[in-house]
Amino acid sequence: MLKLDEGLLARNKESEILSTYVAADRIEANLRENAKLFADLAGYIASYDPDRILLVGSGASWCSTYTGWYFLRTASSLPALHFFGPELIADDPPVLREGRTLAIVSSYSGKTADTLAASERLAAAGIPRIALSKDEAGPLAAGCERVLPYRDKCLYTSAMADLLSMLCSLIELRGEAGPARELRAALERVPDQMRNIIPLAERRAMADLERLAGDDFFYVLGDGALWALAYQFGYTNLTEYSRVDAASLRSCEWRHGPLEVMFRKPAMIHLVGTDRTRPWAEATRDYCAANGGRLATWDARDYFDTHPVLAPFALHPVSQLFLLYQSTSRGIGMDDYLEMHVKPYENGETYF
Repeated sequence: MLKLDEGLLARNKESEILSTYVAADRIEANLRENAKLFADLAGYIASYDPDRILLVGSGASWCSTYTGWYFLRTASSLPALHFFGPELIADDPPVLREGRTLAIVSSYSGKTADTLAASERLAAAGIPRIALSKDEAGPLAAGCERVLPYRDKCLYTSAMADLLSMLCSLIELRGEAGPARELRAALERVPDQMRNIIPLAERRAMADLERLAGDDFFYVLGDGALWALAYQFGYTNLTEYSRVDAASLRSCEWRHGPLEVMFRKPAMIHLVGTDRTRPWAEATRDYCAANGGRLATWDARDYFDTHPVLAPFALHPVSQLFLLYQSTSRGIGMDDYLEMHVKPYENGETYF
């Protein structure tokens, strides 16, 4: 049985990134308190009549906007684009100079340098922007035409829930009421569902950690609605907080070369959803299990039944709890950064 330092565990439970124990309450409060704002912003977007929606962010904020993009891509006829801030600036896509684009620009702090630079580029191009941020205080919100604030530390789940609810209102105004109502009804059930699975997620996270506790490298695989969570968990959570190496890869791409590492019997975390990518995720999971992989499998079906787009809410608790226990087992305080928020990434940056 893995022993954790109780004092450090208690401190890490209060860390800024750990939102497991408050996420359900905050989603519920946001959906209730921001209902009028969602409708107002949807009306603002609809009145602008965009040819496309552009979603921009960095880190976990990019991941939360991915879910909004994935919803539009799979449920709406409204075209959507999704970019990292530096990617948007570097690519300078010509399509943004054609027709009408509306941008949703996301940053938890409202101070992320890459996202601010992208927002300024969009402003120069005359593209209206909605800031998705924890509050109205940061420079991102101050510079955008409208703001969608979620007012809490749940930079992934609250931001994702608010964005999805607003997009439901938008596509309903566009005449796509069926997909909007289906997702909204499922989203309203999510808070209770998340509360109910906390004990299960705690047990699963600890059992998986005990099996993989000594590993310093993880492959994290996901696809479809879960791709952004897999990406975030690997490159942000495991590397940023637990300070272990990780590679986030698409489940459907594992067969195209990466499987040659199976002889090393790698530690692997497989995120399996319920959307149409599930057959690829299952095939990759089964191949890895049969050929030497040491797996932790987080399957949305094991947690609660929901709309396929909402699978990240089902697996967010177990991923965060694994991170909590892993970081604590390594003696790491999850607010104690060595690089981020400590050293400027580029000369002259005042927020880092």
